[in-house]
Amino acid sequence: MPSTDQTYLQRNCPTCGAATLNSSWSMKSQPIGEESSFADLQSSWRGFFKDQKHFFTYRHCSSCGQTYAPRYFTPNQLGELYRQMDDNTAGLSEALMARTQRGYCDILRRQVPRFEPGGYLELGPDIGLFTRELMPGTSFSHYWMVEPNRAVHPALDQLLSEKPHTLLDDSEQIEKVPDGSLSLIVAIHVLDHLLEPQQLLSQLMPKLIRGGIILMVTHDGDSLPARVFGPKWPAYCLQHPQIYSSATLKNSLSRAGFQQVQVKKTVNYFPVTYLLRHLLFAAGLGRLPLPSWSSWTIGLKLGNIAAIGRKA
Repeated sequence: MPSTDQTYLQRNCPTCGAATLNSSWSMKSQPIGEESSFADLQSSWRGFFKDQKHFFTYRHCSSCGQTYAPRYFTPNQLGELYRQMDDNTAGLSEALMARTQRGYCDILRRQVPRFEPGGYLELGPDIGLFTRELMPGTSFSHYWMVEPNRAVHPALDQLLSEKPHTLLDDSEQIEKVPDGSLSLIVAIHVLDHLLEPQQLLSQLMPKLIRGGIILMVTHDGDSLPARVFGPKWPAYCLQHPQIYSSATLKNSLSRAGFQQVQVKKTVNYFPVTYLLRHLLFAAGLGRLPLPSWSSWTIGLKLGNIAAIGRKA
């Protein structure tokens, strides 16, 4: 029976602002997220492998095609949930995560061989794995790191100890960054977590110098795993108010004024056991025991995309 809890936020399209939805497609969990109480959703907030997976129903915007949840958590509810969030490693080793970040860095370097003189801003850097991969061969005038998790600030301070840098607690503090001062902005798995992603992009644009670059990495709703696994695809989850595709991510950046936007599929590295566990979970066999093959890893284009845009 549907919950009587009607406290969730009603949203228009986060990209174009339209309120009309495409009636031919939806992606729902069982139980349906928006028909569940906040207490039930709190218990489903953490972890991938749940017997009952909740998420808010995803729909397509009939105007721009963006996939998003028209009903979603309020800002206050999100604040409460993120305070109880586990770390974002999903059980993967730092070495494997660094290898994936190196792949993102390689995509950026292939598309942008050199950066105009200026500063660097990264949103959600965690312990700075991407920044660490990018630092050799680059020289930015100042490093701005926006990381709400203050527990990792000492690691970022150590990484940037020989560089001029500033650590910020949240995106509202981006206004401290001088306009026209940045040559590169990086946000890896940030845009798909925001209630108002276009507002952030509009906020970032003035911070770049002419010719400055933005790199965004998100999940890919048009990927093969998304099509095969349907509601069992891990990116359909309570943490994502919207899911991008190559077309909608390019559209989002273009609407914010970025030009020459290119979107590339990325390679992610995983232990074989981790991939098998996800496959078994999607097949409804998630409780089967698995051998420990943690030393066996594989790199696959499994559902992430990177978009690079330039300020004219």
